[in-house]
Amino acid sequence: MNFRTMLLATAAVMVASSASAKSFTDFTNPFALPTKGKVYSETKVQTSRLKLDDGKEKSKYKEFYASEELMVGVGENTALVGYIGNTFDSHTDDEKEKLQLNNDHNFNYGFGVRYNHDFGKVLTQVGVMYRTMDEQSFFGQNYKKEDNNRWAKALEGTIKVGYETDCGMTPYTSFKVLGDIDSNNNEQAYSWFVGAHKVWDKTAVDAGVRYDFGKSAEVKTGGDLGDGRNEAFYLQGSVDYYVTDNVTLGAYGEYFLGGDFDSDTHYKDVDYNYTVGLAAKVLF
Repeated sequence: MNFRTMLLATAAVMVASSASAKSFTDFTNPFALPTKGKVYSETKVQTSRLKLDDGKEKSKYKEFYASEELMVGVGENTALVGYIGNTFDSHTDDEKEKLQLNNDHNFNYGFGVRYNHDFGKVLTQVGVMYRTMDEQSFFGQNYKKEDNNRWAKALEGTIKVGYETDCGMTPYTSFKVLGDIDSNNNEQAYSWFVGAHKVWDKTAVDAGVRYDFGKSAEVKTGGDLGDGRNEAFYLQGSVDYYVTDNVTLGAYGEYFLGGDFDSDTHYKDVDYNYTVGLAAKVLF
């Protein structure tokens, strides 16, 4: 399935489905969208850590990232989505390998639309997102503008399917495609998640396993031409506590389980790779 096919399939589902909405009291549910006139806000701060050890050299990578996402309900089953994120710090412990980002405004942006339709207890959601960033702004003074004087642009398509059980648990799966639309190689990345969501009293829990895979531009590895294949498995989860009926505070994270990367860095050389963060969610 290529990215264009994914978008066409998404559009077909949005047009063919009749209007249907499910009223979620739990707005942390993966299928929850704000109703018409309502606004959902999600503020996140997170840190990532990666340690590589190939038996010859060791290196540690650190990153700190913050983001704000807003969803505005424009119908009983449709919401407009927008976000802005910023990488405040991203470096290795080796000064020679330091990425030297601006650390002032490494912004990335996005906007799109999400649509829900349910078939009784079977829940579905489709979404399209446009993502972009100014590469010179992101990489700072070491980035040569003449290499690419345009903003990096990508389209993301998502399909999500779940089932609302009688016990209040919602097992679900999602499939996501991210494709470059402003480069010669038109790289594509895919992500498949399988998990479940459940609320106990005032605590909402979401957990599962994510499989990321794709193929990037060919790279040279040890003098040979690599094929750029990559794949990785992650355990991810989140916990949110309802402070009030329309405000939650929570934590989330993901942990690398394994995989393979046919490039200069192999996932077999990863000692650890994880992300942890805090989130505040508000429904206005």
